[in-house]
Amino acid sequence: MVKKGILLVNFGTAAAEAWEKTLGLLAGEVRESFPDVPVYEAITSPTIRRMWAKRGWNMPDVPGALEEMVAHGVEAVTVLPTFLIAGMEYQRLVLDCGRRAERFSSFLLAPPLLDRPQELVRVAKILLERQGPLPEDTALVLMGHGTNHRGDFAYGAMECVFRELSQPNVFVATVEGYLGLEGLKKRLEERAPRRVILRPLLLTAGEHARSDMAGEDEGSWKNVLTAAGYQVDCVLEGLGEIPAIRQMYLERLASPGC
Repeated sequence: MVKKGILLVNFGTAAAEAWEKTLGLLAGEVRESFPDVPVYEAITSPTIRRMWAKRGWNMPDVPGALEEMVAHGVEAVTVLPTFLIAGMEYQRLVLDCGRRAERFSSFLLAPPLLDRPQELVRVAKILLERQGPLPEDTALVLMGHGTNHRGDFAYGAMECVFRELSQPNVFVATVEGYLGLEGLKKRLEERAPRRVILRPLLLTAGEHARSDMAGEDEGSWKNVLTAAGYQVDCVLEGLGEIPAIRQMYLERLASPGC
């Protein structure tokens, strides 16, 4: 009988509370859903791995986790990344997996969360339900990470999805990449809301959400938009805290090539 294994791949977060509410919950649900399959975990960020190592938790990178699976006799691997887009992190993961796939009899790599139009729509609807109805004078801004990689297009596509869902008060912007804060300010000026709600379009409400979005520095999105005259409220909730989002990841394990 072929021994199967699941590899859960995260970029990671240094915030212990954010990990417990998101990545930790997801890992537990994966193990509950597949009780007979060993679940391994890897962190792709060297910085995050070093931070956790200082706290006594040594998490491997992807090559190290795959070597561990080989040593344990795993023959059929399903890799579940928690990345949102097919950006640089996902590209590195593809390369890492490609170099080692031949060591297994079966090797499946699931796509990132926002990989296809129907998934963008599903996530948009989940977020709208989570937030609840928006008053006419209120804008919801979803702050993503962004990247200079071509995978950055997913963020603009998501804002288009909100327009198709008749939600002109919902905006997507990113810390890096094309849809930056300056462009967001121009789009908000056109809509002229009184109030702005900031939510992270990130799996965890870690450093970017706590500092770049909701921080006390004058350059944080909260303070920049407050200075522009908006009443600003921040919701520090990562996508991974939402059960329906975690369910999307679990479904990928049932059909990893989706």
